[in-house]
This record gives sequence, structure tokens and C-alpha cells, in this order.
Amino acid sequence: MGGRLATGPSDELVRAGYAGEAAAAPALADALSRSDIAHAIALIEGGGLDPQRGSELLRGLLELDAIPASEFPWDPTVGDAFQNREKVLTERVGAGAAGWLSAGRPRREPFRVALRLIAAEGLAATAARFSDMSAALAAQAKPLAGALAADYTYLQPAQPTTVGHLLLTWAYPTLRAAERMQHIQRDFTGSVAGVGGSAGSRWPLNRERLADLLGHPHVEPHAKDAMWQSDPYLVLLSALAIGATSISQFAQDLEIWCSQEFGWIELDDAHSRVSALMPQKKNPYALAVLRTWAGQATGDLTAALTTMHTGAARTDHFHLLNSLIPRALDEAERSAALAAAVAGGMTIHADRMEQSARNAFVTAADVADMLAQTTGLDYRTAHHVIGRVVRDQVEHGGVIDAARISAAANEVAGAVIVIDEAELAAALDPAQCAALRPQTGSSDPDQVRAMCDDVAVRSAEIREWAEGYVVADAKAAETLRAKAREMVGA
Repeated sequence: MGGRLATGPSDELVRAGYAGEAAAAPALADALSRSDIAHAIALIEGGGLDPQRGSELLRGLLELDAIPASEFPWDPTVGDAFQNREKVLTERVGAGAAGWLSAGRPRREPFRVALRLIAAEGLAATAARFSDMSAALAAQAKPLAGALAADYTYLQPAQPTTVGHLLLTWAYPTLRAAERMQHIQRDFTGSVAGVGGSAGSRWPLNRERLADLLGHPHVEPHAKDAMWQSDPYLVLLSALAIGATSISQFAQDLEIWCSQEFGWIELDDAHSRVSALMPQKKNPYALAVLRTWAGQATGDLTAALTTMHTGAARTDHFHLLNSLIPRALDEAERSAALAAAVAGGMTIHADRMEQSARNAFVTAADVADMLAQTTGLDYRTAHHVIGRVVRDQVEHGGVIDAARISAAANEVAGAVIVIDEAELAAALDPAQCAALRPQTGSSDPDQVRAMCDDVAVRSAEIREWAEGYVVADAKAAETLRAKAREMVGA
């Protein structure tokens, strides 16, 4: 209440609007504090605020900064997080000093600044967790680079491969997710502080100085775009949803592989849960957690896209984003950390995987390849011949040998072929087939080991970058607070 309005907010507005904003305030508190302190320093340095009065303002802001977010008296009847901070600030230093906090900036600016700080740090932290998962999968895969396994498509045995090659199936998508977040994170390193309402301000606020105080390497060039840009947040949420989907696919396959029917994988006890009714069960509970998060991440992106269907300079989407972005990043960081722990802690039963490969005719395509390469049959005809052999075996049983294949070739194509027994034996051996893949990225053990090394190196680079950014951001925050304390002391 005050100025243009004669009354405070209605109970309905408090319950439907401000209550949600107040609930989101603790996650924004630290970044809002940095925004306020930087603004006060820039006002004083630019000559827009008397140093003595500015010192009082900074003293109050430092006192607010020292209050743990969980202990701050957030009150939805007061309004949003900015109004709550302003109220407590006024109680601490009086209106004469607190009243300068809004000089040259609208209420939305500290939220925009805070959200970018949270997004940049959160993306770095989440990327590190995704890289942990890709690194964990590579570590599990390398010693199993030559261990025989069956690849499955449509949940049907398909071709021979290796355990290591299968595990890398998820290492690369999660690594790409981490690298995608590193790339996107750069969109949040530009400062949006000091733009005034949307076209600049007559107050002597140096935007480049504000960027430096906040730890940003540059400023966003267009004032109105800086204040209202929303597309980077859509890209952020899209990256989280894509990364979550990759982890969800990993979780879905893993749940099948953990089943008694497969028995390929066993989750660590720390990532499982027992049934409250059936004592024999060891439920892969962590996998359900990961799939649930993936659904939430997809819904978050959809919600953000929907609320952004407005004209320019509306608050609809930021009313959503101020609470959504911190929560989504926190959930992504925690969930990716769980996925990494699952990947690193699971037990792989390579013997069961080899047994599955040997019990199913997963070398059928290799036998067709061998026929086309050694008998003169074209590949499509060879494919039909082996398909006929498989149908005959399913219907009548028995073994697959040269005589059976030759009979099928005569029946299908009227061809008389001579099959080299040694060539056929090699094509029927799934272990030899898995190893005889000359292409880059194949199941050849040397190729698998090379990919494991590639994933490990790239994962380490992401983690090094992420840890470096988090440290640099923390240093920028401490430098800002030290500058404020210095000015208060002066």
C-alpha cells in the first residue's frame, strides 16, 4: 500500500499470488542480496547517492545478507521477495536510507539479475553431475570392453556386442547433455543490471561496473531485451528436459535388466527399496525417482512455453520462472547425481549377459553377411535365406549348420551354394562377431576402450570447467560483499 494504491492486497491476491512468490523467496534470497548490494555500490560510485547515506543503505543490506534465507521473515501479506526485503531493510536503517534501493531500477530488475546468477551457477553444477554419470559409465565399461553381450531392439535379441559397448550407449547422451549445458550457460553470463525501466536511466549507473561487481564478463547490449528476454530460459529448460529424457531411457532399460528374467544388472542396496508386503523383492526404487523427474522436467518446459505466449513486457512468464528455474535446476542437479551414483554403484553380471548372447541366434545378420561375402548371393537374398533357416528352426528345432543353410538357399532362391565350414563357424560365434567390427565406434574391444577414454577425458573437462565456474562465482560474491563492508567502514 502507498502512493497510487489506497489499500493493501486482498486476501485472495495474497493466497493466489504473493503466497507463491513468498514460498519461492528463499531460493532467490542470496542472489537478490547480491543484486541489491551491487546496485547500491554502483549508485554511490556514480555519484547518484551520497556516500554517508549510501553507507547506511549498505549496512542494512549487509545485515539482511547475513540472515539465513530459511530464517528471514517472509510474509506473503507484504508482497513478493523484494517487498519483504525492503520492509525489513526499512526497519533496520529507516526509510531515509532504504528508500534509495529502488533509485534507477524497477522492482523486476533484482529478480532478473538474481535469476541469471542462479541459472549460471545451477547449469554449471548440473553439468558436473551429468559428467559424473558419463564418467561412471565409462569406468564400468572399460574393463568389460570385450565381454560378450547381446544387443536388443524392440526388446528382441538383435546382434552380438560387448558389455562395454552397451554401457556406453548412455554415456554419450549424458555427456552431450553436460556439454550442452556448458554451452547454454554462456547465455547467462551477461549482465542485465542497470538498464532502468527498459530504455536506460538518467541515474549515473555504469552497467559495465555493475557487471564487474556481479562477476559477469559483459553486459547484454539492448536494455529492453536485457530486462525481458526469456528465450535463454526456454533453452535451459529444454536442455534439462533432454538430459532428463536420456537418463529416463537409461532407467527404463536398467529396470528391465534388473528383472529376474534378465538378471544382467543389480542395483546397489543403497539405491533400492524393499516391498512392504513381499519380503523377497528388491525394488529398483531409484529408477522410478529418475523417471518421475524426467516427466516433471518435460512438464516444466511445456509450462514455460505456454506462459510465454504473451506480448512484450509482461510478467506472466517471470512470475512462473522466478520459482520454476531454481527448483528445476535443483531437481536436475540432485537427480543427475543420483543417476551417476546408480551407474557407478550397480553390479554387472557379465556372465548372464554372455549367456543371453549365446542362447539367442544373435549372429543371424553376421551369417547373412558371410553368405553374401563368400557364396555370390546378394545380401537381400542371403537375408531371406537366413530368415527361412530361423523359421525352420523355430518350427522344427535342431541346429543351424551348412546343410540347413544350403537347403534354404535352394528353396528360397534356387541357388546351389558351397559354404566354408570355418567361415560359418566364425559367423556363428557371437564373441568373434562382436570383435570383428572395423568401423569407428563399433563393438570391437579396442574401439570400446578408445571411446571409454574419450568419455573420461571429456567428462573430466566438463567437471573442471564447472568447478572452476562455481569457485569463480563464489569469489565474485565475496569480493562484492568485501567491497560493501569496506564502503560501510569508510
